[in-house]
Amino acid sequence: MKYFLFSLISIIPHVGWSQVKSLSYEFEDGEKYSSQIRTKESYIASMKIMRPKANQSPTALAKVNPHLPNLLKDFTKLIETSEVSSRYKELYDRKISLIKRGSYSTQHNFCDCETVLRLKHPETGRIALWVQADMDVVTDGSDPGRSPKIEDYDLARSSNWFLPGTSYSWARASTDPANPFLEYYPGAIKELQAFRETVVEKQKSDSGVIWREILDTVDSQIYRMKSRGMGSGTRKDLSARRFLEATKDPFVVLPVPWVNKSAAWSPQIGDYAAVIYKDKVFPAILGDSGPSDKVGEASLKIARGINPEANGRNRAVSDVTVSYIFFPRTASPRSAPDYALWRTKVGELLEDIGGMYHPEKLHSWE
Repeated sequence: MKYFLFSLISIIPHVGWSQVKSLSYEFEDGEKYSSQIRTKESYIASMKIMRPKANQSPTALAKVNPHLPNLLKDFTKLIETSEVSSRYKELYDRKISLIKRGSYSTQHNFCDCETVLRLKHPETGRIALWVQADMDVVTDGSDPGRSPKIEDYDLARSSNWFLPGTSYSWARASTDPANPFLEYYPGAIKELQAFRETVVEKQKSDSGVIWREILDTVDSQIYRMKSRGMGSGTRKDLSARRFLEATKDPFVVLPVPWVNKSAAWSPQIGDYAAVIYKDKVFPAILGDSGPSDKVGEASLKIARGINPEANGRNRAVSDVTVSYIFFPRTASPRSAPDYALWRTKVGELLEDIGGMYHPEKLHSWE
Protein backbone atom coordinates (compact mmCIF):
# COMPACT_ATOMS: atom_id res chain seq x y z
CA MET A 1 0.00 0.00 0.00
CA LYS A 2 1.23 3.49 -0.80
CA TYR A 3 1.80 5.62 2.26
CA PHE A 4 2.96 9.02 3.42
CA LEU A 5 6.54 8.98 4.73
CA PHE A 6 7.69 11.65 7.14
CA SER A 7 11.41 11.56 7.86
CA LEU A 8 12.19 13.72 10.87
CA ILE A 9 15.90 13.45 10.39
CA SER A 10 17.90 11.62 7.78
CA ILE A 11 21.40 11.48 9.25
CA ILE A 12 23.38 8.55 10.53
CA PRO A 13 23.32 8.25 14.32
CA HIS A 14 27.09 8.60 14.67
CA VAL A 15 27.38 12.36 14.58
CA GLY A 16 26.42 15.12 16.99
CA TRP A 17 24.03 17.98 16.38
CA SER A 18 26.90 20.39 15.71
CA GLN A 19 27.40 18.59 12.38
CA VAL A 20 23.73 18.71 11.38
CA LYS A 21 22.87 21.60 9.09
CA SER A 22 19.17 20.92 8.54
CA LEU A 23 16.42 18.37 8.89
CA SER A 24 15.00 16.72 5.77
CA TYR A 25 11.50 15.65 4.88
CA GLU A 26 10.52 12.92 2.40
CA PHE A 27 7.08 12.37 0.90
CA GLU A 28 5.60 9.50 -1.08
CA ASP A 29 2.34 9.78 -2.99
CA GLY A 30 -0.53 7.51 -2.04
CA GLU A 31 -3.79 6.45 -3.64
CA LYS A 32 -6.97 8.53 -3.38
CA TYR A 33 -8.64 7.86 -0.05
CA SER A 34 -11.95 7.45 -1.84
CA SER A 35 -10.54 4.42 -3.69
CA GLN A 36 -9.37 2.71 -0.51
CA ILE A 37 -11.21 0.81 2.14
CA ARG A 38 -11.37 3.02 5.23
CA THR A 39 -9.33 0.82 7.53
CA LYS A 40 -6.64 1.61 10.01
CA GLU A 41 -4.04 0.49 7.44
CA SER A 42 -5.28 3.17 5.02
CA TYR A 43 -3.71 5.87 7.14
CA ILE A 44 -0.20 4.57 7.66
CA ALA A 45 2.34 7.23 8.60
CA SER A 46 5.96 6.25 8.99
CA MET A 47 8.44 8.28 10.99
CA LYS A 48 12.20 7.83 11.01
CA ILE A 49 14.06 9.29 13.96
CA MET A 50 17.81 8.99 14.34
CA ARG A 51 19.23 9.53 17.83
CA PRO A 52 22.55 11.43 17.66
CA LYS A 53 25.57 10.05 19.44
CA ALA A 54 26.78 12.02 22.45
CA ASN A 55 29.95 13.96 21.69
CA GLN A 56 32.78 12.65 23.87
CA SER A 57 35.81 13.73 21.87
CA PRO A 58 38.05 16.67 22.83
CA THR A 59 38.80 17.18 19.15
CA ALA A 60 35.12 17.21 18.18
CA LEU A 61 34.16 19.54 21.03
CA ALA A 62 36.99 21.86 20.05
CA LYS A 63 35.41 22.08 16.61
CA VAL A 64 32.17 23.19 18.26
CA ASN A 65 34.10 25.89 20.16
CA PRO A 66 37.77 26.26 19.12
CA HIS A 67 38.49 28.37 22.22
CA LEU A 68 37.93 25.56 24.72
CA PRO A 69 41.48 24.09 24.68
CA ASN A 70 42.88 27.58 25.21
CA LEU A 71 40.50 28.40 28.07
CA LEU A 72 40.68 25.30 30.27
CA LYS A 73 44.11 23.94 31.07
CA ASP A 74 42.96 20.35 31.48
CA PHE A 75 40.26 20.40 28.81
CA THR A 76 41.62 17.38 26.91
CA LYS A 77 42.22 15.39 30.07
CA LEU A 78 38.73 16.13 31.40
CA ILE A 79 36.92 15.11 28.23
CA GLU A 80 39.05 12.03 27.54
CA THR A 81 38.37 10.67 31.04
CA SER A 82 34.68 11.63 31.07
CA GLU A 83 31.64 9.37 30.93
CA VAL A 84 28.47 10.04 28.98
CA SER A 85 25.73 10.77 31.48
CA SER A 86 22.53 8.73 31.40
CA ARG A 87 20.77 12.12 31.31
CA TYR A 88 21.60 12.39 27.62
CA LYS A 89 19.69 9.24 26.68
CA GLU A 90 16.86 10.16 29.04
CA LEU A 91 16.56 13.56 27.38
CA TYR A 92 16.18 12.10 23.89
CA ASP A 93 13.89 9.35 25.17
CA ARG A 94 11.55 12.08 26.39
CA LYS A 95 11.80 14.01 23.12
CA ILE A 96 10.99 10.89 21.11
CA SER A 97 8.17 9.92 23.47
CA LEU A 98 6.54 13.32 22.95
CA ILE A 99 6.81 12.94 19.18
CA LYS A 100 5.20 9.50 19.37
CA ARG A 101 2.31 11.10 21.24
CA GLY A 102 1.86 13.67 18.47
CA SER A 103 3.78 16.63 19.91
CA TYR A 104 6.08 17.34 16.97
CA SER A 105 9.24 19.13 18.03
CA THR A 106 10.79 21.96 16.07
CA GLN A 107 14.25 21.42 14.64
CA HIS A 108 15.67 23.83 17.20
CA ASN A 109 14.13 22.14 20.22
CA PHE A 110 14.91 18.61 19.07
CA CYS A 111 18.54 19.42 18.23
CA ASP A 112 19.36 21.44 21.37
CA CYS A 113 21.92 19.17 23.06
CA GLU A 114 25.28 17.93 21.78
CA THR A 115 26.36 15.97 24.85
CA VAL A 116 26.09 15.52 28.61
CA LEU A 117 29.28 14.34 30.30
CA ARG A 118 30.26 13.37 33.82
CA LEU A 119 33.65 14.86 34.62
CA LYS A 120 35.99 13.95 37.45
CA HIS A 121 39.39 15.55 37.71
CA PRO A 122 41.97 12.78 38.22
CA GLU A 123 44.05 14.76 40.75
CA THR A 124 41.56 16.80 42.79
CA GLY A 125 38.59 14.45 42.54
CA ARG A 126 36.29 17.40 41.81
CA ILE A 127 33.24 16.28 39.84
CA ALA A 128 31.25 18.34 37.36
CA LEU A 129 28.50 17.89 34.80
CA TRP A 130 29.28 19.23 31.32
CA VAL A 131 26.29 20.07 29.12
CA GLN A 132 26.91 21.20 25.53
CA ALA A 133 23.82 22.92 24.18
CA ASP A 134 22.23 26.03 22.71
CA MET A 135 20.87 28.96 24.74
CA ASP A 136 17.22 29.85 25.05
CA VAL A 137 16.22 32.81 27.21
CA VAL A 138 14.47 32.66 30.57
CA THR A 139 12.85 35.85 31.92
CA ASP A 140 11.27 34.47 35.12
CA GLY A 141 11.48 35.79 38.64
CA SER A 142 10.45 38.73 40.79
CA ASP A 143 12.05 40.47 43.75
CA PRO A 144 10.11 43.32 45.37
CA GLY A 145 13.18 44.25 47.38
CA ARG A 146 14.86 45.35 44.16
CA SER A 147 11.92 45.80 41.78
CA PRO A 148 8.77 46.80 43.71
CA LYS A 149 6.61 48.04 40.78
CA ILE A 150 4.86 46.01 38.09
CA GLU A 151 6.41 48.26 35.43
CA ASP A 152 9.83 46.99 36.55
CA TYR A 153 8.94 43.69 34.85
CA ASP A 154 7.90 45.01 31.44
CA LEU A 155 10.97 43.52 29.74
CA ALA A 156 10.63 40.20 31.54
CA ARG A 157 6.95 39.92 30.65
CA SER A 158 7.70 40.32 26.94
CA SER A 159 8.08 36.54 27.10
CA ASN A 160 4.86 34.53 26.73
CA TRP A 161 6.16 32.12 29.38
CA PHE A 162 7.02 34.53 32.21
CA LEU A 163 6.48 33.28 35.75
CA PRO A 164 7.03 35.44 38.87
CA GLY A 165 8.92 32.76 40.81
CA THR A 166 12.13 30.76 40.53
CA SER A 167 13.24 27.65 42.40
CA TYR A 168 16.02 29.68 44.04
CA SER A 169 14.51 32.00 46.64
CA TRP A 170 15.19 33.47 50.06
CA ALA A 171 13.08 34.89 52.89
CA ARG A 172 11.36 38.23 52.48
CA ALA A 173 11.79 40.60 55.41
CA SER A 174 8.70 42.25 56.91
CA THR A 175 10.12 45.63 55.89
CA ASP A 176 10.46 44.64 52.22
CA PRO A 177 7.79 45.94 49.80
CA ALA A 178 5.01 43.53 48.86
CA ASN A 179 5.39 41.60 45.63
CA PRO A 180 3.49 43.58 42.95
CA PHE A 181 2.14 40.39 41.35
CA LEU A 182 0.01 39.76 44.44
CA GLU A 183 -2.20 42.66 43.29
CA TYR A 184 -1.57 42.42 39.56
CA TYR A 185 -3.05 38.97 38.93
CA PRO A 186 -6.35 39.49 40.82
CA GLY A 187 -6.74 42.90 39.17
CA ALA A 188 -6.10 41.51 35.70
CA ILE A 189 -8.58 38.68 36.26
CA LYS A 190 -11.24 41.14 37.43
CA GLU A 191 -10.78 43.24 34.28
CA LEU A 192 -10.88 40.16 32.05
CA GLN A 193 -14.05 38.90 33.70
CA ALA A 194 -15.73 42.28 33.18
CA PHE A 195 -14.69 42.24 29.53
CA ARG A 196 -15.96 38.67 29.25
CA GLU A 197 -19.44 39.81 30.25
CA THR A 198 -19.34 42.40 27.46
CA VAL A 199 -18.33 39.74 24.93
CA VAL A 200 -21.06 37.37 26.11
CA GLU A 201 -23.67 40.11 25.63
CA LYS A 202 -22.34 40.90 22.16
CA GLN A 203 -22.42 37.22 21.23
CA LYS A 204 -26.15 37.08 21.99
CA SER A 205 -26.85 39.35 19.02
CA ASP A 206 -24.00 38.19 16.79
CA SER A 207 -23.33 34.45 16.53
CA GLY A 208 -20.41 34.92 14.14
CA VAL A 209 -16.99 33.38 14.67
CA ILE A 210 -15.39 36.66 15.78
CA TRP A 211 -17.07 36.86 19.16
CA ARG A 212 -16.80 33.11 19.76
CA GLU A 213 -13.05 33.28 19.26
CA ILE A 214 -12.68 36.41 21.37
CA LEU A 215 -14.53 34.64 24.18
CA ASP A 216 -12.20 31.64 23.87
CA THR A 217 -9.21 33.98 24.06
CA VAL A 218 -10.55 35.76 27.15
CA ASP A 219 -11.21 32.43 28.87
CA SER A 220 -7.71 31.17 28.06
CA GLN A 221 -6.17 34.34 29.50
CA ILE A 222 -8.24 34.09 32.68
CA TYR A 223 -7.01 30.51 33.03
CA ARG A 224 -3.44 31.67 32.45
CA MET A 225 -3.66 34.35 35.12
CA LYS A 226 -5.16 31.93 37.63
CA SER A 227 -2.61 29.20 36.97
CA ARG A 228 0.38 31.55 37.13
CA GLY A 229 -0.46 33.73 40.09
CA MET A 230 -3.60 32.73 41.96
CA GLY A 231 -2.77 29.32 43.38
CA SER A 232 -2.57 29.25 47.17
CA GLY A 233 1.00 27.92 47.09
CA THR A 234 2.11 30.56 44.61
CA ARG A 235 0.53 33.40 46.58
CA LYS A 236 2.09 32.12 49.80
CA ASP A 237 5.53 32.06 48.19
CA LEU A 238 5.07 35.51 46.64
CA SER A 239 4.14 36.84 50.08
CA ALA A 240 6.98 35.21 51.99
CA ARG A 241 9.86 34.86 49.52
CA ARG A 242 12.09 36.87 47.22
CA PHE A 243 13.28 35.37 43.94
CA LEU A 244 15.98 35.75 41.36
CA GLU A 245 15.25 38.17 38.52
CA ALA A 246 16.27 36.92 35.10
CA THR A 247 16.81 40.45 33.85
CA LYS A 248 19.29 41.14 36.67
CA ASP A 249 20.72 37.84 37.87
CA PRO A 250 23.02 35.36 36.07
CA PHE A 251 21.44 31.95 36.46
CA VAL A 252 20.85 28.86 34.36
CA VAL A 253 18.11 26.23 34.15
CA LEU A 254 18.12 22.43 33.87
CA PRO A 255 15.24 19.98 33.26
CA VAL A 256 13.22 19.14 36.36
CA PRO A 257 14.20 15.41 36.33
CA TRP A 258 17.90 16.35 36.48
CA VAL A 259 17.72 18.53 39.58
CA ASN A 260 17.78 17.80 43.31
CA LYS A 261 18.25 14.07 42.88
CA SER A 262 20.50 11.88 45.06
CA ALA A 263 22.87 10.85 42.25
CA ALA A 264 26.40 12.18 42.68
CA TRP A 265 26.38 14.19 39.45
CA SER A 266 22.87 15.59 39.97
CA PRO A 267 23.07 19.38 40.44
CA GLN A 268 21.04 21.04 43.18
CA ILE A 269 19.32 24.41 43.05
CA GLY A 270 21.91 27.00 44.05
CA ASP A 271 24.92 25.02 42.82
CA TYR A 272 27.55 27.04 41.00
CA ALA A 273 28.02 26.84 37.25
CA ALA A 274 30.34 28.19 34.56
CA VAL A 275 28.84 29.13 31.21
CA ILE A 276 31.34 29.21 28.32
CA TYR A 277 30.68 30.88 25.00
CA LYS A 278 33.54 31.41 22.57
CA ASP A 279 36.41 32.81 24.68
CA LYS A 280 34.30 34.09 27.58
CA VAL A 281 33.40 32.37 30.85
CA PHE A 282 30.36 33.59 32.76
CA PRO A 283 29.86 32.70 36.46
CA ALA A 284 26.33 31.64 37.36
CA ILE A 285 24.22 29.49 39.65
CA LEU A 286 21.58 26.88 38.92
CA GLY A 287 18.56 29.01 39.67
CA ASP A 288 15.58 27.11 38.34
CA SER A 289 14.32 23.90 36.75
CA GLY A 290 12.31 23.71 33.57
CA PRO A 291 10.73 21.43 30.93
CA SER A 292 11.94 17.84 30.94
CA ASP A 293 12.49 17.67 27.17
CA LYS A 294 14.85 20.59 26.59
CA VAL A 295 18.19 21.91 27.79
CA GLY A 296 20.15 25.08 27.17
CA GLU A 297 18.33 27.82 29.08
CA ALA A 298 19.85 30.86 30.74
CA SER A 299 18.59 34.05 32.31
CA LEU A 300 18.27 37.18 30.19
CA LYS A 301 21.22 38.63 32.12
CA ILE A 302 23.54 35.93 30.75
CA ALA A 303 21.85 35.87 27.36
CA ARG A 304 22.46 39.56 26.80
CA GLY A 305 26.04 39.19 27.98
CA ILE A 306 26.43 36.91 24.96
CA ASN A 307 23.96 38.45 22.50
CA PRO A 308 22.65 41.99 23.12
CA GLU A 309 19.68 41.27 20.85
CA ALA A 310 18.39 38.48 23.09
CA ASN A 311 15.04 39.02 24.81
CA GLY A 312 11.95 37.13 25.87
CA ARG A 313 11.22 36.19 22.26
CA ASN A 314 14.69 35.94 20.73
CA ARG A 315 17.10 33.25 21.89
CA ALA A 316 20.73 34.10 22.53
CA VAL A 317 22.43 31.20 20.69
CA SER A 318 20.72 28.89 18.21
CA ASP A 319 23.46 26.30 17.72
CA VAL A 320 25.05 23.95 20.26
CA THR A 321 28.13 26.08 20.94
CA VAL A 322 27.48 26.89 24.62
CA SER A 323 29.21 24.86 27.34
CA TYR A 324 27.55 24.66 30.77
CA ILE A 325 29.69 23.24 33.57
CA PHE A 326 27.71 22.47 36.74
CA PHE A 327 29.41 21.74 40.06
CA PRO A 328 27.15 19.47 42.15
CA ARG A 329 26.80 19.99 45.91
CA THR A 330 28.52 23.39 45.94
CA ALA A 331 25.62 25.72 46.79
CA SER A 332 26.07 28.37 49.44
CA PRO A 333 23.25 29.25 51.89
CA ARG A 334 20.52 31.00 49.93
CA SER A 335 20.45 34.78 50.15
CA ALA A 336 20.22 37.82 47.90
CA PRO A 337 22.57 37.51 44.90
CA ASP A 338 26.21 38.33 45.59
CA TYR A 339 27.90 38.48 42.18
CA ALA A 340 31.40 38.97 43.57
CA LEU A 341 31.00 35.87 45.75
CA TRP A 342 29.60 33.86 42.85
CA ARG A 343 32.56 34.82 40.68
CA THR A 344 35.04 33.87 43.41
CA LYS A 345 33.37 30.50 43.99
CA VAL A 346 33.21 29.64 40.30
CA GLY A 347 36.85 30.65 39.88
CA GLU A 348 37.85 28.32 42.73
CA LEU A 349 35.81 25.46 41.31
CA LEU A 350 37.37 25.91 37.87
CA GLU A 351 40.77 25.67 39.58
CA ASP A 352 39.63 22.33 40.99
CA ILE A 353 39.22 20.97 37.46
CA GLY A 354 42.58 22.27 36.25
CA GLY A 355 42.09 26.01 36.09
CA MET A 356 42.05 28.58 33.31
CA TYR A 357 44.95 29.76 31.18
CA HIS A 358 43.61 33.30 31.44
CA PRO A 359 41.64 33.86 34.68
CA GLU A 360 40.73 37.35 33.48
CA LYS A 361 38.40 35.69 30.99
CA LEU A 362 36.07 34.93 33.91
CA HIS A 363 33.42 37.63 33.59
CA SER A 364 32.64 40.10 36.41
CA TRP A 365 28.95 40.90 36.75
CA GLU A 366 27.77 44.34 37.75
